[in-house]
Amino acid sequence: MAFRNRFAAIAVILLTTTLFAISAFAATDGAAAARYVVAQCGWHVGQDASWFDSSDDKYGRSSYCQTPESADPFEGVHLINQVKGSAGAIGGTKFSSWRWQAPAGTGIVNVHGQRWQYLREGFQHRLGGVAQNGGFSPFLELDTSDGTKRDFWQGFEPYAQAFETRLVCYRTSDKNCPVNGTVLTGVRSLTISIDDPVKPVATISGGLTGEGWLRGSQSLTFANRDTGAGLRFAQTAIDGSVRGSTEMSCAKTMISGQWRGTKMQPCPPSVTGSHTVDTRTIADGPHSLHHCAFDFAGSSGCTVSRTIRVDNNPPAAPKALVVEGSDAWRRTNAFNLTWTNPDQGVASPIAASLLRLSGPEGFNAGPAGKPGAGRIDGIQLPGPGEFRARVWLLDQAGNSDEAHSAEVTLRLDDVPPTGYFADPPEEDPGLIEVPVADRFSGVASGSIAWRPASGETWQPIQTDLIHAEQKLRARFPDDLPRGNWVLRAVIGDRAGNMTATDRRANGSLMTVRTPLLDETSISAGLNSRLRDRRGSMEVGFGRRAHLTGRLTGVESGGVGGAELTVSEVPFPGSRGSETSRKVVTDSRGYFELWLAPGTSRRVSVKFAGNRRLQESSSGVLELRVRGKLTFKARPRRLKTGQKVFFRGRVLAPGGWHPVRGNLVQIQYFEESARRWRPVALTRTDRHGRYRSSYRFRYITGLARIRLRALLVPSSRFPYSGAASKPVRIRVRG
Repeated sequence: MAFRNRFAAIAVILLTTTLFAISAFAATDGAAAARYVVAQCGWHVGQDASWFDSSDDKYGRSSYCQTPESADPFEGVHLINQVKGSAGAIGGTKFSSWRWQAPAGTGIVNVHGQRWQYLREGFQHRLGGVAQNGGFSPFLELDTSDGTKRDFWQGFEPYAQAFETRLVCYRTSDKNCPVNGTVLTGVRSLTISIDDPVKPVATISGGLTGEGWLRGSQSLTFANRDTGAGLRFAQTAIDGSVRGSTEMSCAKTMISGQWRGTKMQPCPPSVTGSHTVDTRTIADGPHSLHHCAFDFAGSSGCTVSRTIRVDNNPPAAPKALVVEGSDAWRRTNAFNLTWTNPDQGVASPIAASLLRLSGPEGFNAGPAGKPGAGRIDGIQLPGPGEFRARVWLLDQAGNSDEAHSAEVTLRLDDVPPTGYFADPPEEDPGLIEVPVADRFSGVASGSIAWRPASGETWQPIQTDLIHAEQKLRARFPDDLPRGNWVLRAVIGDRAGNMTATDRRANGSLMTVRTPLLDETSISAGLNSRLRDRRGSMEVGFGRRAHLTGRLTGVESGGVGGAELTVSEVPFPGSRGSETSRKVVTDSRGYFELWLAPGTSRRVSVKFAGNRRLQESSSGVLELRVRGKLTFKARPRRLKTGQKVFFRGRVLAPGGWHPVRGNLVQIQYFEESARRWRPVALTRTDRHGRYRSSYRFRYITGLARIRLRALLVPSSRFPYSGAASKPVRIRVRG
């Protein structure tokens, strides 16, 4: 049954062995001796015995112990002492034996097995133990033949150093034992229990046992030894947890759920090897390390527990990393960095800091190590510009990670800014501009001042720094007397570098001459046929007017290319509002513009001036537009005493009729006086229509009369007075 369940038994014993090995780490030096069992000649196991013949080669032996795995483990198995057929006789006390010797430092406590024998007179089968002094003490002395394989068991007190099975001629040495037929003894299925009171000795060295801080994979080298059963396991534990285990190659087999040795010393007496422990699987901080050696009997010998210190994690980034004195631009190439170290807790202390500089055009330098931590002094940059300083930390275990870094900016500018005076634009001679530049920190301030060309004190001008255009801009005073003046600009960058210049881009001295503005005037007039220009005029209903004029300067004469604004303000009663149009003078300063038909209006021309020319205006020109009205008379033939009826309408495109209406006078033409005389006076309605009548009373004979309607001018109507076309009627008296 044990054979058929061999693999299940192996699993049980492996678990038992592991638990036993772990518990052995806690074993004390005062524990009792351990015991192991050796199986011999059976169970597919061979034999680990020596054979001895004290005669002159008259004994022989036979052994067959290790059957094939597929065969019955006990079929034909034997260890035999026998007398050779040619021996004739054996001298008294002569014997042959199979001997199982216990390893040094151990002792056999009991033995169990099967025996049988075929004997003749004078021969015995003896089984016994060998004491420490070498004496053999049999516990069985058999002198009769018995071919049945019978069990035997015997304990030894004190322990035996060896177990022997002998075939002996027990007669005295002066007598012989004759040999007539078969004489032999046999044993098999031996189970030998051995006590091993000596614990193994464990010795370790290597990186894992070092006194410094450990990280990564570390090796422990062991050199273990044992004087008894031999070494079966070597185990390395940290904080009581096994981190490395080595099982030695031992002569053993699983029998009835128990590992049994197949040799008297199943395992090697000394072993060297190593265990590698990945300390990254262990928390940072101190830990307890010990190593134990286990022999086949289950005894353990362990090293004294020692403390190891583990740190596999790089320090966190420096806290509050700053540039001493701020990270602004500076002119001095010397920088100090300070920070607060992160709390390492149980991990290794900070040992050093690492610095990397990166900057323009792919510059990269480092890392450079600095012992200690908390500050780095005397950092110098390779040149002006903006650089990044990255700092990370190194602990005593050698851990560092640039990903755990802090960064600051270092800014150096020891190059002064540059600038020059631009020539003022022709159209704005008072505009002073100084293009400025600074390659590194940038222009931060600037001022412009003037003084007479003859000398004296500099007088500052209100100056603006236009960052978007990189210019200083100021306006030269326009109230200075006639003269020549020298200008100077002072430019400062963010690092504190200063530059003063009084030069143009071509290197000439920057001077300004006053006065700056030329006085201008506008002459303008209106006409309807491009002739007879007048200050004010009247045009017919629906007609355009022509505006012409010229812009001139006292010093510059006709001003060409100037933009003028022509404003038209309608008279009261107009529907429209004030309008303005632009007109540009020709190269000699002349301008012209056709004014669209419309209501009466006031026209003015204005020049806004510029930085070179003063503003000016033409004054107000009145453009009056004659009104228009229709006139009808009915009937056209009538007799004295009859009435004639008048009607018509005052036209007002673009205007409003007065609320009370316009006055319309009906007139007739007196031939003798050659003058128009009033007939009737009427008023239009809100739509401009009018009606009236007249009765002829004193006409005799036949009279032909010319009549017309006359619009009386009004301050509330945007058209001037106007007369309609005459109408002829005939009156007979």
